[in-house]
Amino acid sequence: MLLATLAMLAMLPAQAAEPVPAPSQPPIPLPTSVPAAAPKAPTFGAFSLTAREIDFYSARYILTANGNVEVKLADGARLTGETFAMDVRLNRFVIAGNVKLVTAGGTYDGVAFADFFDFDRQYFVPLGDEPDRWTYAHSDYAHPYFGRDMPGDTFFLPDVSHDRIFISTWKCVVQPRESIKFDTPTINFGLAKLPWPSYFLNFTANPNFAQNSLPGAFVDGPYDALGGGHSLFTPHVRYDNLDGVFLAAEAHQVSDRHYLVGSISPLTRPFKQYNFDAFDRLSPKMQVQASFQESAFQSDFKTPLSATAFSNVRITAGLPHSYLQLNADQYWDSLLAQPAPGINGLYYYGDPTHNWVPNHPNDVQLSWIGTQNRFVKTVPYFVFSLRSGIGLAHEGYGEQVLGGVVYSTIWNHFAGFNIAVPGLDLIPDRANLRRDLYLNMSFDRQRQWYDVPHFVDTTVTNATLSKRLDRHVSMLVGYSVTNTGDFWGPNQSVIYPSITTYESPFTGQTYPSWAAFDGFQTQRSFVGQLLYTPSSAFATSIQLRHNKDFPEPIPGLAPQPNVLAWQNYGVTPNQLTYELRFRVTPILTIDFLDSYYFNFGGYQKWSPNYQITVLP
Repeated sequence: MLLATLAMLAMLPAQAAEPVPAPSQPPIPLPTSVPAAAPKAPTFGAFSLTAREIDFYSARYILTANGNVEVKLADGARLTGETFAMDVRLNRFVIAGNVKLVTAGGTYDGVAFADFFDFDRQYFVPLGDEPDRWTYAHSDYAHPYFGRDMPGDTFFLPDVSHDRIFISTWKCVVQPRESIKFDTPTINFGLAKLPWPSYFLNFTANPNFAQNSLPGAFVDGPYDALGGGHSLFTPHVRYDNLDGVFLAAEAHQVSDRHYLVGSISPLTRPFKQYNFDAFDRLSPKMQVQASFQESAFQSDFKTPLSATAFSNVRITAGLPHSYLQLNADQYWDSLLAQPAPGINGLYYYGDPTHNWVPNHPNDVQLSWIGTQNRFVKTVPYFVFSLRSGIGLAHEGYGEQVLGGVVYSTIWNHFAGFNIAVPGLDLIPDRANLRRDLYLNMSFDRQRQWYDVPHFVDTTVTNATLSKRLDRHVSMLVGYSVTNTGDFWGPNQSVIYPSITTYESPFTGQTYPSWAAFDGFQTQRSFVGQLLYTPSSAFATSIQLRHNKDFPEPIPGLAPQPNVLAWQNYGVTPNQLTYELRFRVTPILTIDFLDSYYFNFGGYQKWSPNYQITVLP
């Protein structure tokens, strides 16, 4: 009955009859239409919502409430009714059934009320002698516009009868376009529904909230506990095969032009990683980004037995058709003070497994990177870019020793270029079914000189063909060659002394190509991949990679517990990788990944550990 009444009222024509009595202040003269919204987006204030039951449907981002509904708006108005629904993405709500609108100028009974935040418009269907519709602009309840036409879906109530409830509560605070804070909610985890003291849902479009400083994990369960328009604190329950199930925490502080993200993981294991990332867009053409990471072995948060750290700062400045970037790294192999000598004069904390290392190398690089430019119009498919730079690396204990000379600071400079053919439609699909055959090619060359007399040439050549075979199947084949040459001139044999052959201490097998290795290396790779996507809920891919390298690869250590790959020298000759991705629910995806190495070295078959990742 309620829906039928709303539909009928929404279809009523504009009324020419005498309007329902206005609020205490006289209304302004009726314009021919409601004035257009201001070009600048309005500033939204948070509003509170209470009801007998409030439900949030995460698959559709819809918030509903039923029974004794009360809404307190930021503009001071208060609304009560029987049912409430808000489309969080469309940023508007409707309250219906025995509606009472309480404003500073009076109290009005009605059938339904809707607030379109993005347009700063409020719509009200009052109860009176004759049906009417009132429209408010900018929350000015003292001056309604009577009988104006309204959007056709103004009082639409969504059907959520077949959707899964993610959160239930009795009170929440909604900040339009940003967040919802739920008080004492019950959260549906699928297998169980658990009560929580609070839950903060952040759905802002600000991409800076998406920044992540946590290390990787196979399963991650975030719990957004606290937050606001510019901040968020999230404890995590995580799992990987090294630490098992453990706790972590991450905090964000952001604006439209900056972010600060810090994390600790794991909280419940001795080996902890502290990460801090920062970014600020200083101007439209300049930005600075910094990262700091500390790894510590400590019981709870007591003085650690070992602590290492790394920091990186990048400053980028835009130039016409290019940009400058300053990149600086600093390493601390130990943050702890030098301990007293222990067994055999070694320096360590606790026991020799936590050795103290005094080194703290650093490096700085200033690079100029040109954007892609097209060649002359006669070869329109080719683009090119240039780059160059200068830098240094420093280590107080010595970066390198050559001819009895210790080099503590090594300067370098480089120059390079890239030529590419991006997305060439080699064989167009005349049937217009998007089954074109595309070709991508690139050739990249760089030379880097060092003041320790030598230079390194790196040449990378890539070519790929991609084609969509039908609606669900796509394929890609590619070939790449990487050549690296380290030129030392008369010191070539000093840096790369000749050997008769190399025998692996792990397998006893010999590798003759290493006897000919003198600083010049070639890697060749052929890749074939098929992607099958029968539906939006399932996707699988299989990739075959064949590598032929000089010098030939050497199998490393046998697989160790909790190690994700074998520690080989070089690239495994053959590798088959397959991936399966299932969307279990609209917000939960499981990804399975594994690789096969074709018995490389006599024992490397399936990867030591397959990977299962849960993606919320």
